[in-house]
Amino acid sequence: MSRIVRLLLTLLVVPALVGTALTLDAGTAGAHEERPAVFPKGNGARPAFLGYDNPRKRVVCKGAESARRIRAMPAGAAKQRNLRLLPQCRFSSIQDAVRSITRQRTSVYVLPGVYEERKWGQRARSDYCSHLGTQSDRPLLSSEYIGSISSPGTPAPDGQAAAADESDPIALSYADQRRCFANLNLISVFGDQTPGNGSIACDSEFCGTQIVGTGRRMSDVVIDNDFQKLNAIRLDRAGGAYVTNMTLQQAEFNAIYVLETDGFVLDRLRTRGNDEYGILAFASDHGLIQRSDAYYNGDSGIYPGSASDLNADNPNFEVTRYAIEIRNNRSHHNTLGYSGTAGNSVWAHHNKFYDNATGIATDSLFPGHPGLPQDHARWNNNEIFRNNTNWYTDYVDQGVCDRPMPERGYLQGAVCPVVPTPVGTGVLIAGGNSNSTDHNWIYDNWRVGTMQFWVPAPLRDEMDPSKLYDTSNDNHTFANRMGSTPDGRLLENGMDHWWDDQGVGNCWERNVYADGSQDDNFVLPPASCAAGGSLFLPGMAVKDAGFLTCSEYDRADPILRHPPGCEWFDSPSRPSARTTSEVTAAAPAASRAVDASAGGAPLLAAAGGLLLLLGLGRRRRARAA
Repeated sequence: MSRIVRLLLTLLVVPALVGTALTLDAGTAGAHEERPAVFPKGNGARPAFLGYDNPRKRVVCKGAESARRIRAMPAGAAKQRNLRLLPQCRFSSIQDAVRSITRQRTSVYVLPGVYEERKWGQRARSDYCSHLGTQSDRPLLSSEYIGSISSPGTPAPDGQAAAADESDPIALSYADQRRCFANLNLISVFGDQTPGNGSIACDSEFCGTQIVGTGRRMSDVVIDNDFQKLNAIRLDRAGGAYVTNMTLQQAEFNAIYVLETDGFVLDRLRTRGNDEYGILAFASDHGLIQRSDAYYNGDSGIYPGSASDLNADNPNFEVTRYAIEIRNNRSHHNTLGYSGTAGNSVWAHHNKFYDNATGIATDSLFPGHPGLPQDHARWNNNEIFRNNTNWYTDYVDQGVCDRPMPERGYLQGAVCPVVPTPVGTGVLIAGGNSNSTDHNWIYDNWRVGTMQFWVPAPLRDEMDPSKLYDTSNDNHTFANRMGSTPDGRLLENGMDHWWDDQGVGNCWERNVYADGSQDDNFVLPPASCAAGGSLFLPGMAVKDAGFLTCSEYDRADPILRHPPGCEWFDSPSRPSARTTSEVTAAAPAASRAVDASAGGAPLLAAAGGLLLLLGLGRRRRARAA
C-alpha cells in the first residue's frame, strides 16, 4: 500500500488531530529546522559551579562602564569579588574570551555591563561561510518562515529554492557550525573538535566552560543580541557547560540554545523579549535549568525538546532516570510557559507558569524530532495559573507583529506568537505517553485546567499502521489542587479536565476540586490508575475535528493570523463571571459531551481528514512550485 493511500485511509477513518502547540508542515515547523540530531551516549554528568576564584579564568568587562557599575554596588560580597576581578580584565568581548580558552573547565567571568558583541554580530562572512549547504531533509525557503529568519538580508522569492537561500541556511552541519561560528550565533561554545570521528562527545579545551555573570542580580550583566543573530548563546556538544547570573534578550530565535550536549546547567538567567524561545535544549542529557525568569517570548519561555529518550523502552509508568530537570523557575507572559515536542524524560517541579496563553504543553506532532512519540515527563509541585493572556488579539490582530522585529516593542511587553495554542489552558498533552501531572496547583485558567488529546502517527510521518494509536496512553493526572490557590482563595478553571476519550491507561484521580466536584467532558469516565485507567477508544471525532482550522495559523497572513472557525484565539470568559448554564452554552462544540450514537462523528472525521489532506497537498504543492 502506498504512503499516500495509507495516509488517505488513516485520515478518512479516524479523526486527524492537527495544530496544537505548533503548526504541522509549514511556517513554524521551520522554526525548529536543524541538522539531524542524535542523543548523547549519556555517560556525562551535571557540572558543579566552579566558583568565582577559578585559576583557569578569563575576565570580561566594559571598561569604564563596568567600573562605574561596580562602584555603585552596595557593600558586600558581590562588590568585593568584582573589585578583585576588575584589574584582571583582559577582554571586552565574551566571544573573544571564549575563543581564547586553552584548557578545560575554564570560567569566563563577565563583569557588570551591557554586551552587544557588535564585533561578531556584524562581522563580515568569509566566502566559505557565505555559501553553506543545509543539513535539513526538508529545508524551507526563507520566504516560508513565519518566525525567525537567520539573517537580516532579503528573503528569497517564492519558487526559488536552494540556490537563492543557500547562503543563509539554518540547519548547518556541526562542522560548518563550528567553522562558521558567527553565522547564526552571537556567542558560541563548540565542544567537539573531531566532528569526523563519529562521536558527538565533548573532547576539546572547551569542555566544562562556565560563563558567569559576576553581578548581584541577573540584570547586572546583559547580553543584548539586538536581533543581530539567531541565537544569543549557543552551547553545541559542549559537555559540562554552565551559564549563570545574567540577562539575555532580543534574539531572533533563542536567547540560549543547548544542542547535543551531555551535562549542562543554566542557572539564574533572565531571558526576555526573544522572537521565539527564552531557553531551548534539544537532544541533550544530564541537564538542569533552574532559578531563571523567562518572559516576553513568542514561543516558549522554557523548551526541553527531544530530551534524551531514556525511557523509550520502559514499559512502566515510573521512570528509570530523567534527562533534564527544570526547577524553581518563573516563566510568564510568553505564548507558552513551557513546551516540548518529544519532551521525553523531563522533570519540572516547583516552578511557576503564569500569565501565558498556555502554561505547559508537550506534543508528538512534528517529524524530524528524535525521540517521538513523547513519553515519561513529570510536572509536579508547580503553580500553573492565570494562563489567559491573549497575545493574538492584542498584537497579531493589531498588526504589531507585521513590523520589523526591532520595532515591535518586545522589551516593552509585546509578544508575537509564533505558534497556535488554546488561550486559557493550564496543561496541554498533545499525544504524549506515561506523563505524570501530579501535586500541582492549577487554577484560574479560563478555558481548561488540563487538556489531553491523541495525535495520529501519520502526522509525524510514521506510516506503520500498528503505530497509529501509539500516543495519549498511560498518562496520570492525580493529587492536583484544581481551582484554588495555595493561600485558599477560590479561582476556578473554565473546565477542570478536557479529554478526547482516546487511549489506554489514562486516569484522573485524587484531585481536589474547589467546588467539590470534577468538571470534565469525558464521555466514558476511565477507571482508577490502579485498575488500569482508560480502555482503548478511537477517540471522539467531533472533539478532535474542531482543532483543524487552528493549525492553519500564520501570524504573517492577514486571514490565517486568526483562522476562521478557530476558537483557540478567542479569549474565554472568566469562570466566576458566568453561571453554570452560561459555561455550558459558551463552551466550544468540540469540548462538550458527545452522544456517539448520534451519527455525526464519522462524518466529521471524514470531513476533517479530507480537509487536512487537501491542506497538506496545497502546502506541499506550493513548496514544489
